[in-house]
Amino acid sequence: MKVAVSILKSKYSEEETIKKINETNAEYLHLDVMDGTFVNEVSFEYEHLGEVKKPLQVHLMVSNPFSYIGKYALKNTESIIIHTELTEDIDSLLDIIKSYGLKCGLALNPETQIEKITSYIDKLDYVLILTVNPGRGGQKLIKDVLYKLDELNRIRVDKNLQFEIIVDGGVNNENIDLMNNADIVVSGSYVCMNDNFQEQINHLR
Repeated sequence: MKVAVSILKSKYSEEETIKKINETNAEYLHLDVMDGTFVNEVSFEYEHLGEVKKPLQVHLMVSNPFSYIGKYALKNTESIIIHTELTEDIDSLLDIIKSYGLKCGLALNPETQIEKITSYIDKLDYVLILTVNPGRGGQKLIKDVLYKLDELNRIRVDKNLQFEIIVDGGVNNENIDLMNNADIVVSGSYVCMNDNFQEQINHLR
């Protein structure tokens, strides 16, 4: 299981948080981008992304991803993930992400059913299961959402697909055992609200 660290909620500055993540063995840095429309909150303007040494996963919680994809197709960006709940042309958005040479993914809010992504499943590198309501760090994991892990894994095996499953929201050492079918877990406040980032990541592993 791989670990992505989100910097949405940290006891340190953005610059210091990125520096501390760089020093860990986390596989990814996970970036949450919010516009105040798709979710109520607005993410701060990230100023130190050029200092990120980890592959960057960009999670766009925005209503109009077209205007954000190019902005976050940075040299260290590995993937951009958009939301299944969008009213825009999702197929075109995924194609645009891929046109930058990036991996693409779809995120599912807790109440969104897996059937919503089946028409795009062959195109996806990632499916992100949100286990909290999007927009705020430090929330408690909604366990009822975890059934999607088993369903997605079954679809992946049945269709012989290679997409990876990400779990994002409320992940900590007390519930990590519930995520055996996840390929990647995103952890934010559990890691970044502590002094020793690597120790917290070790607990997850």
